[in-house]
Amino acid sequence: MKKRVFFLILLFVCSIELLSGCTEKDKKENLYKELRIGTGWDATRPGDYQPYGMWEPAVLIYETLVNLDKNCSPVPCLADKWEISADSLNYTFYLHKGVKFHDKTDFNAHAVKTNFEKLGRINWLALKRVVDAVETSGEHTVSFHLSRPAPLFLFYLAGSSYGIIAPSAIKKKTQAHTMNASDTSMEKQDKKSYLVAKAIGTGPYKWDEKSYKRARTFDVVRNKNYWRKAPVFEKIRWKVIPNPVARTIALESGEIDMTGQSPNASLLEENIFNLKQNKKIKLKKANNWGARLVLINHTRPPFDNINVRRAMGYAIDYSTMSKIFSELAVVCPGPLGLNTPFTNPDIKFSRYDPDKAKNILNNMGIIDTDGDGFREYKGETVKISILISKSKGMGIVLCEALENIGFKADLRPKESGAIFKILQNMDYDIAVHPNIPSFYLDLYGTFHSKGRWGIRLNDPEIDNMLDQYIVCSDLKKFKELSFQIQKKIADKKIILFAINECKLAAYNKKLGEFIFPPEEWVGALQEVWRME
Repeated sequence: MKKRVFFLILLFVCSIELLSGCTEKDKKENLYKELRIGTGWDATRPGDYQPYGMWEPAVLIYETLVNLDKNCSPVPCLADKWEISADSLNYTFYLHKGVKFHDKTDFNAHAVKTNFEKLGRINWLALKRVVDAVETSGEHTVSFHLSRPAPLFLFYLAGSSYGIIAPSAIKKKTQAHTMNASDTSMEKQDKKSYLVAKAIGTGPYKWDEKSYKRARTFDVVRNKNYWRKAPVFEKIRWKVIPNPVARTIALESGEIDMTGQSPNASLLEENIFNLKQNKKIKLKKANNWGARLVLINHTRPPFDNINVRRAMGYAIDYSTMSKIFSELAVVCPGPLGLNTPFTNPDIKFSRYDPDKAKNILNNMGIIDTDGDGFREYKGETVKISILISKSKGMGIVLCEALENIGFKADLRPKESGAIFKILQNMDYDIAVHPNIPSFYLDLYGTFHSKGRWGIRLNDPEIDNMLDQYIVCSDLKKFKELSFQIQKKIADKKIILFAINECKLAAYNKKLGEFIFPPEEWVGALQEVWRME
């Protein structure tokens, strides 16, 4: 009898443990069946499936020839290895064999060549300027022939916009356009261009066209034939929740599993404070390479005098400025973000010393002569307008700092698109640049007198250094030049500071460990398929 009772008890205990084990297993399977991400708005453009048209899902659908490791060094992805010629004008890539696009067509050298030649005006524009030709040699070998050395070539290729798209998805479109009046025939000719008609890549996830609901939800589903290890989640769904408060509540309630700070979503300080208190939520952040520069217009009096610019630097308490951004950004001296492989660590802030700032201005004769609290220059009150698109709190603190040394300051809010034109025309006193394309770490484009984003330094010495920098074939020498150029720019005192916005992920701790890639935050979800 006792043996029978013991056996029944043992059987009951084992059954409970077995059921409990099944429940835990089911929970785990359900957890990884779907990842739900909250975003602020739907940036996908229906009918435009190239990476810039896909945004968040792009880095999961398309893959690049190379990636960057945690030390920001180029590492293999779709290319197993590469060789660089002695003159740095030829890059030969040996592609991974057996990789298939989502439509089961082969990834090969022809696909890479097709992407460059047909989509050069869209995805590959930056490289189009330095690449003369792309040649294939066999099915899995492709070479890029450059017109000049490009030390950042591999860094460009690691960018999210350089994902390889299936040639079957690239379609020709024809646009008739009228020739110039100088052409006596005045005939209409067809100008060939191409578009990406379908989202077909080699990545861990496929675009789910049927699930797409404009401004509501969009999905990607697991690529079961993925060439690396199996993706963790069966499906990833983005839910569009414009209000950051509502998105925070959705994360805490379990309606979504992840959200954060990205080009298409933002969080407020109070949201972050609430999430920090929640033991079920993990916050993870990483610095970007990009930095939004706070620039002084060095061509406009009295700011064309370097001593005035020095005084403005002494007026700012950078520790207070940093607190304005909390977890959302880091204030740095610029011009590059803090953790790029080419950032000069010797570039420092001016120390906070408003009395020194006042003494400099007094010695220059820029003083308050009418007793209204503001200084005059050549009989006129020194007025400073601050051109800004967001970060109003930072703008207010900056106004207060400048007014503390006797300058009359106010904010001049504008949309980002309008700011670019104003910057081009140098029609500002202080401007917070809405975006510097510094994933490419290209100082030339911003600081050379002929650069695309030029701020008219017109300094022959800096131009000469940048001319060497842009064609430098040796990466070590390139880094040295980069450091020297940054020092020269810092000495000009045209950058008050830079805003290095953080990549921020807030997610359910049960998901594991989210991995941030070093690339810009547009590609921040690149590694989410293999959360650890």
